[in-house]
Amino acid sequence: MGNKTSHHGRKDHHNESCDSDSNDDSSPSKSTKRHNRKAHIPALMTLFEKLELTADGGNTHPGELTRVTFENAFHGPLHKFGKLMYTEMVKNNVSTFRERITREQFVKAGTEILQMYDEKHLVKYYFHLFASGKEYLTLDDAKQMFEIAFTLTLSLSKILYKEDEKDTRLIKAMATGLFGIETEMRLEKFSVWLNKSCPHMFHCVHNWVCNVMTGSTLPEEVEMARVPQLEGVVRGNKSISMAILWLLSITLPPVFIKQKEASKTSGSVNAMQKTNIGATADPLLTAVMLLRRNARLPQVQSWTPLYNSDSHGTSLNRFQHHVSSYNAPTVTFISFEGRNLYCLAIDTGWREGPTKFGGKDCMLIQLLPVYRVVQAGPNMVRWCERSRGIPDGIQVGCDGMSEVLRIPKDFDQVVHYSAPCSLHRVEVWGCGSEDAFESQKSQKKWEAKAVQREQSRKLRPYGETWNDTPDKQILQWGGVDVGNNSYNR
Repeated sequence: MGNKTSHHGRKDHHNESCDSDSNDDSSPSKSTKRHNRKAHIPALMTLFEKLELTADGGNTHPGELTRVTFENAFHGPLHKFGKLMYTEMVKNNVSTFRERITREQFVKAGTEILQMYDEKHLVKYYFHLFASGKEYLTLDDAKQMFEIAFTLTLSLSKILYKEDEKDTRLIKAMATGLFGIETEMRLEKFSVWLNKSCPHMFHCVHNWVCNVMTGSTLPEEVEMARVPQLEGVVRGNKSISMAILWLLSITLPPVFIKQKEASKTSGSVNAMQKTNIGATADPLLTAVMLLRRNARLPQVQSWTPLYNSDSHGTSLNRFQHHVSSYNAPTVTFISFEGRNLYCLAIDTGWREGPTKFGGKDCMLIQLLPVYRVVQAGPNMVRWCERSRGIPDGIQVGCDGMSEVLRIPKDFDQVVHYSAPCSLHRVEVWGCGSEDAFESQKSQKKWEAKAVQREQSRKLRPYGETWNDTPDKQILQWGGVDVGNNSYNR
């Protein structure tokens, strides 16, 4: 499965994936497919036998599994997925729906799922699964698809599911963003939207399925636990919910989601990433590698809070103090009237000056009330405070595109497509390593000492004050924050 994204200017990852029927050298050979197919059978047989043992009142038809027994193995929010999964597996084997599936049919359908190597087939399979076999998705189908994908990602990441009203609003915003005024969504349009808006969504869904099938593990046996650091990001936060973190983890480029591989396996993982995963490796090992590689949500716990207007103060001066000198990617949440919530993902550190900054992985995403990737690409942000002819404040909009957001220097409103709106909240999170945060703190300490040293100079005999001295201007030109109260945290 490919892990390459397509965001306005990046290659379409559908085109880069290896079609199993093509002549691409990286496509698995027929002999490799046969080998992998045989290797899957023992695990699928074991899983079938474990499912048989869960039948209420015993199994009156040995070698067959009832629909109810299959579905009951999926508990809580996963029960809907069990229903859809059974329907799709039966449909792949017989022309009409049946209340039972045989061992042979189960193994055949499971093998076909585990043999999905390319992105195109993966999207097609899960599209029809969530469409309940129809040629199109309805709005309700889409909401259910997003809810289940979110739940399966939590399960894959070993995170306990917990209902949250904010998560429900985001799921609705995603469905609204997908459909617009349409009433039905067919595969072709859905694939385009998926590739642009959340290209990693089915990765976790598929890997959850593979993890169960190749591990011979019942869905109820997939252990889940709380992730304190990740819950700490959400707890008491007015802008971020677990579903928002999930959505960003399947949308943002890898530079914002740091993967932490164990040293013993990093070599193997890197080697597999250079090839078509699953084509030549042992299938069971492949499932483990895919699980580790695509469980991106837990990596969000490494994000570091840099600035929160609620606690640090709503002003450009306070914003500057907390975000400057952090030389790593950041995500900024901007909440304003109309229940609007935007996420600005910048792949470089914030930089004050008259020119726009940001690299190719920058993204501006509207999360609420409608989910959509608004813009993506380089030169997206301008943060200006002291340049003639350029309004002071923060402007967001790529070169050659519309200015979407502007926060004036007073930090009291957001100009949204030229319409002024009341600013509610701004939060900035650092996505770099711990070293980036420690480096920022060291730089701030040095700047504070430099300012204090210059302020202590004896300037009075010359009738000069600190605000008048050229040294203050020189420090400002060098990017040092010398404003009043800048170093009072």
